[in-house]
Amino acid sequence: MISKVRVQRSAIGLDIDGHEFKAVQLERDGQESRVAAWAVFPRLNQEDVTQDASNPLPDQKELAWAASILNRRGFSGREVSLAVPSRFCTQHQFELPPKESGAPIDVLAKAEVARERKCDPHEIELGHWALPQRGRTTETMAIACTQKTIRSMADGAHDAGLEVVGIDLSELTVLRAAQRKLPDSSMDGNRPIHAVLHFGWGHSTVVVTLGNQLSYVRRIHQGAQSVWEQARAKFGLSENGARAVLGDIDIHDGDEQLSKIRAACWKKASAQIASELDVAFAYVSHAFRMAPMGHIALCGYGSQSQTLRTQLDQIMGVPLVDTAVPELLNAVSGQGSASVASRLVYAYGLAARYDA
Repeated sequence: MISKVRVQRSAIGLDIDGHEFKAVQLERDGQESRVAAWAVFPRLNQEDVTQDASNPLPDQKELAWAASILNRRGFSGREVSLAVPSRFCTQHQFELPPKESGAPIDVLAKAEVARERKCDPHEIELGHWALPQRGRTTETMAIACTQKTIRSMADGAHDAGLEVVGIDLSELTVLRAAQRKLPDSSMDGNRPIHAVLHFGWGHSTVVVTLGNQLSYVRRIHQGAQSVWEQARAKFGLSENGARAVLGDIDIHDGDEQLSKIRAACWKKASAQIASELDVAFAYVSHAFRMAPMGHIALCGYGSQSQTLRTQLDQIMGVPLVDTAVPELLNAVSGQGSASVASRLVYAYGLAARYDA
């Protein structure tokens, strides 16, 4: 007798920034995975976005409103997977005994981070991993946030009718979504240096890897918000015009003025991002001098911006790849589909945690 394989549906990967909600839910049948549902829609209170000191999520009313939209868009269940925004986290690097020593690595890592943060170890949660070895030195990277932040996120979602089943770190979310596009070794068998650039709304994140092993994270205080504000305030564009500048709406070949405005809006942000990315690559290249250059994987806002791509090519000279996987590109269609698929990469990374 042949039994039917049970289709497994993921939690809803929910990415919320100061501009919009992005959500992805996956469905896995054996080894095959597809996008069961996706959505991108504006924040309800864009003019009223606050940087709450303890809770990264929107208020209960807006979150409940978003949950009702997800229900109408074909999402199943109320379980969500979230990530803690990087502004709520601290990054640490230190030496620990090797794993094979039998030492309590988790306890030691938490104690070291608590010492640096000057707090009780029970007040924090963290993720940590070994960095690629340099000579005889083995270092550990840790990203930590307070338990208060995690409780606030879980409670806020619960009050809006959602259940948090997984809370991830931004760095790992970005890497999980992009790794399929980054080869672990080059033609000569060496592990190349790759970078994943997630161009966010208020800030951006660069994750640099040696092969598929995370080796460096750089947070950049530059995002698509500055591009949007230029389009709206400096050039007086409508919301649809600003969306065209971001890449949501295709610009017709004959619309030279809007094309010039798009290039002007992206110019400063692109230069700053390219400069920061160059610093990140240089840091890792210095540490691993024999490693060849790999690829730069782009996701988030502006991944299709020719201005950004030109700046990265001029400064870095490293091949660019899009991180939007085939499942996303197959699910999203219509105007600006490549741009929207790239923006959904972060939510995809959250949904891809089937353990959540």
